[in-house]
Amino acid sequence: MTQKKTFQSLLTKGLKRFGDLPALTLLPAETTFTYHELLEKTERISKYLLRLGVGRGTHVATIIPNSLEGVVFGLAVQQCGATIVPLGEKLGNREVKFILHESKPKVLIMATQQHVATTLQYVEEENNSDVRIIGLPGFGIEYPERFEIFDWSEETTDPAVECQVALEDDIAILSYTGGTTGTPKGVMHTQKGLWAAVLSAAIEDPLDDREKLLLSTPLVHSAGSLLWRSLMSGVHVYVMPTFHPVSFMQTIKAYKITTTFMVPTMLYRLLGVTKKMEYDVSSMRNIYYGASPISQERLKEAFEVFGPIMRQQYGMTECNIVISRLSKSAHYWAYHNKPEVLKSCGKPCLLTEIRMVDKEGNDVKPFELGEIIVKSPAMMIGYYQKPELTEETIRDGWLHTGDIGMFDESGYIYIKDRKKDMIISGGMNVYSSEVERVVNQHPAVSLSACIGVSDPDWGESVCVVVTIKEGARCSEEDIIAFCKQNTSKYMVPKNVYFRESLPLTPIGKVDKKELKKMYVEGLLSVN
Repeated sequence: MTQKKTFQSLLTKGLKRFGDLPALTLLPAETTFTYHELLEKTERISKYLLRLGVGRGTHVATIIPNSLEGVVFGLAVQQCGATIVPLGEKLGNREVKFILHESKPKVLIMATQQHVATTLQYVEEENNSDVRIIGLPGFGIEYPERFEIFDWSEETTDPAVECQVALEDDIAILSYTGGTTGTPKGVMHTQKGLWAAVLSAAIEDPLDDREKLLLSTPLVHSAGSLLWRSLMSGVHVYVMPTFHPVSFMQTIKAYKITTTFMVPTMLYRLLGVTKKMEYDVSSMRNIYYGASPISQERLKEAFEVFGPIMRQQYGMTECNIVISRLSKSAHYWAYHNKPEVLKSCGKPCLLTEIRMVDKEGNDVKPFELGEIIVKSPAMMIGYYQKPELTEETIRDGWLHTGDIGMFDESGYIYIKDRKKDMIISGGMNVYSSEVERVVNQHPAVSLSACIGVSDPDWGESVCVVVTIKEGARCSEEDIIAFCKQNTSKYMVPKNVYFRESLPLTPIGKVDKKELKKMYVEGLLSVN
């Protein structure tokens, strides 16, 4: 019988292949589960969910921190052939309330104190007694009586209950965008699309049972995709509840970690602590990074600390992180021969087509800016309950990313900015990432974020918010003078604000929406 092209079938087969090899270690408890044990727990939870009526077409929402439960419940929902709606533990109650009311999950599994009242309110407002709210023990949470408490010791094996076989067009995951630019949007990925994404990633960047993967970012985002495809390949995955740079470096040394994923902000913090502590990263073979642009100078620093082991990936929720990649060999070549390429996000992935188009949809020439549009079997089929937005985003089979970029003469892709982050000042288009690139080159600057703020004369004026390196000193005048020497006049910031740290979204991107709010409320300081 031909194996179905579904993530469910891939998952079921993948977890059975590696038996007594270590699959998952939870830190700091140092609890390890073999593949056989992980599969047993996954099947146990699957039986439990099936008894709750979970199956094809069922929406199951989860709000679970990085933990065994976070891994196993995610796997079990997929094994049941249902649709998982993963919510990050750092999401605000406003976003959680919106997502629950739109996706209407039949089962909600949670382990976060801050969302207890919101989830209870959702059930009461929906006035649906069939909704099951499952509270997970062991997280120090006081659950109301309306919640059902999951019990690991309860016998859940029922041979008469079997998982439904998912079809290729079934929705496997309904992922909501961060909502930093507006209302969260539900992104629908089919079983076949998720299957294609996992296989594409495995082909592009092979990992096997010799790898030790360390994850500390939320598993509901990019780390979760890497987790799933690693478990299909026999990788030993280590999961930390949160990221802390010192303990992260200590973990690499203690467990001889070979592979990890991080966003640039995390990498910057690691580079900072390496100047203050003894460390050993000789076991490392791969560092995946992505989610936001990286400073070229800091990337060179990373080479000096970790070696030529960087792997960049460009993706988005709508395309399951399989748009383009800058490989280890490309990093190494660029570092020694053409550093400019380190600012690129590589070349199209094996299963992905990429074009740069103008406003009329015509392809632009190399080095000309255009919107990045993508075609891939791993891309979303649309936004949940938003047909008009889906038609606007997917046209003639091409996903319009909203990113502005260009090709160089060798086919490398450079992202210049998000359409929505572009600042129009005095009629000129200012790409915030380009301003940040210049500001980050100042020797005193650790990190910067460029935002556009309302201006009666210019329409929008260019502002930057910066953090300064420890022990360094810098003024607004210094930054502005430096920019005048290194960029176009219309890109020079009108104002510079200083903060000890920049607000971040749950996945580690600088939260520009929050910075704009702080500006309006007068909370940014020029000193």
